Amino acid sequence: MLWDPGFESWQQLGVRGQPGAILFDETGTGRFQWFGSFDLEEVLLAVEQL
Repeated sequence: MLWDPGFESWQQLGVRGQPGAILFDETGTGRFQWFGSFDLEEVLLAVEQL
């Protein structure tokens, strides 16, 4: 979670609104994105793929 009151990181990462999540790999590359509500099982599957 990142607190960014100026929304600069949102612009850089392409975040359009909340809720939303970006799953980063060990190199800092965003590998999976969810905007709007997202399914826990889908997130856990993405984590396993990393």
